[in-house]
Amino acid sequence: MKTKFFLAILVASMFFLGCSDDDHSGNPVDVTRTAKDFFSKSVKKLTQTFQINVAELPKTLTLRGGTVITIEDGTFAIGGVPITGTFTLEVIECLKPSDIVYTGTNTNYIYGDILRSYGFIFINAKQGESNVDKNLLKNMDIKIPRQDDTPDWVLLWEGVDTAGDDNDQFAWDYPSDDVVVDNTGFGEIMAEGRYFPFKLGKLGWFNCDIYWTYGTKTTMYVNITGNPVDLTSFQGETGSTSVFFHGYGDLVVASLYTLHGTNGVKSYDDSMPIGKKGTLLAISVKDGKFYFAKQDNVEITEDLEITLNMEQTTENAIQAAINALDSTSGN
Repeated sequence: MKTKFFLAILVASMFFLGCSDDDHSGNPVDVTRTAKDFFSKSVKKLTQTFQINVAELPKTLTLRGGTVITIEDGTFAIGGVPITGTFTLEVIECLKPSDIVYTGTNTNYIYGDILRSYGFIFINAKQGESNVDKNLLKNMDIKIPRQDDTPDWVLLWEGVDTAGDDNDQFAWDYPSDDVVVDNTGFGEIMAEGRYFPFKLGKLGWFNCDIYWTYGTKTTMYVNITGNPVDLTSFQGETGSTSVFFHGYGDLVVASLYTLHGTNGVKSYDDSMPIGKKGTLLAISVKDGKFYFAKQDNVEITEDLEITLNMEQTTENAIQAAINALDSTSGN
């Protein structure tokens, strides 16, 4: 009898253990099968979440990377009506090259150039399952932490996710009229001590940048072998393959998302500064399999053409390669 009872307990335990990685729809939980899964998981890990009651406002938050956000009472609304009760603030800091790659973003200027970032953020707020209105009733005060080598001023940029005619991509544009820049000129932010301070009148992606360089620029062409190129749209919503170039010594991560030839991509035309060096990497996730290629110490020369051979690897290996970009950031 004791033996039968023990076997019954063992079988039941095995059943529940076997079901613990299942979402009750037959799909394993937290399994990365697509590029969208990869970026969604990465974004979730980078997102800092705060539960705030409106009664606590005004409130100042300091994020893990040193960004400071001050929220006034009456800032958020849904359908134009100020919210009451508790809401959730979601924030992502992108202060390192790995942050940029993991979020599927970049430092591309929408009209065909590459920017050098001094830190950017994403801000969203929700009440229950509903996002609050993107346009705010009151401005939020934002302070992005400065690094030792940062200039005395930067420009504020707004993230947009339709940079191409052929597929939905991400890039940066000058801020729209409903974004508030409380400083000396249109989009210009003067440093104050250890921070770049500005005010925001809306939610979304916002970046403290200047142009990467003003020297002679060229176009980079990347041919990919070992894996058919099916370019991802923003954050892998569609497609499987993403290609990035990280410029050494700068917080620069350019996305190469223009198709070139039968199995390649290219940078924006005449956007890559001749003489700069960096790491080129291609990431692909499809049907639960991972493919990767990387070339370090790539020096940009006129009409540079490079071949990357993608090989099957593991998610951990890709993450290790992305994390390694931070050691060459100069930030």
